[in-house]
Amino acid sequence: MLSRNDVGKYSLMITSKGETVQNTSLDVRIKQGMRDMLRAFYLIRLDLKQQAFGHTLGHLWLVLEPALQAATYYFLLTVVFSRSGSDATFAFFFVGITLWRSHALLTTSAPLFLITKGNNYIDQGFGLKIAFIEFFIQEIVLFCVRLVVLLFFLVVAGYKPHFTWLAILFVGACTFCFSMALAIWLAMLGVLIKDSAKFVGHFVWLWWYLSPGLYSFSRIPAWAEPIFALNPFTYIIPAAHAALLDYNFTFFHFATNSIIAVVSVLFLIYGWRVLKRFGYALAQYV
Repeated sequence: MLSRNDVGKYSLMITSKGETVQNTSLDVRIKQGMRDMLRAFYLIRLDLKQQAFGHTLGHLWLVLEPALQAATYYFLLTVVFSRSGSDATFAFFFVGITLWRSHALLTTSAPLFLITKGNNYIDQGFGLKIAFIEFFIQEIVLFCVRLVVLLFFLVVAGYKPHFTWLAILFVGACTFCFSMALAIWLAMLGVLIKDSAKFVGHFVWLWWYLSPGLYSFSRIPAWAEPIFALNPFTYIIPAAHAALLDYNFTFFHFATNSIIAVVSVLFLIYGWRVLKRFGYALAQYV
């Protein structure tokens, strides 16, 4: 029997093994959260070792790939098509790709996440929470590594460090809020409609070319501006360019990215609740 003082500290959880009572007090939640983060840390380290296994350059590929992709776009657009201007520089492409790459990897792998990796974590007893923590934190770590490489390149290329560079941390956080919220819903969609993984991959590829990562907003024709206005990266990528290349991070950049982050967090929280509520119902489709 629980005393009146214990009411609120415990909750009744219905799992596949039956009904269990769990302690939900603040100190227990903090300890559980620390254990989850520690588990995720070891899983991330193992996953990164597996990714580098057998490669001569090892983990160096994690930072080389964005640079090589930016170099490809630079060669194609400036050398082959002879485009010029402030939005036709290697630094311009590199900034956009650094922000976009994490979003692309999270969203394209999300539809298969519960079917493959998430399902394996549940079978091994880690739980779905650990799976998503590892999924998100690993990409955050990789983004931080890519960001350090980007900033180092900018210094070498002659860009002077400026206090507006700090804004890239804010822009990156807003980007991850949006990407994680989208990934939660795409993960559930991938369970219900397995073919969605194929469509999402092509959509994200098209999405990149409809985002101002390879061109400035001024190159968008007037008839297409209302369409581009609905794209969150129409505000995310230019904010990064403004902070890192133009030293001009304005209130408009702050406000638009803040709105994206707040709305994304609300969808992320609601999506996680839906996932936990219908978790066992989704399992029959895996």
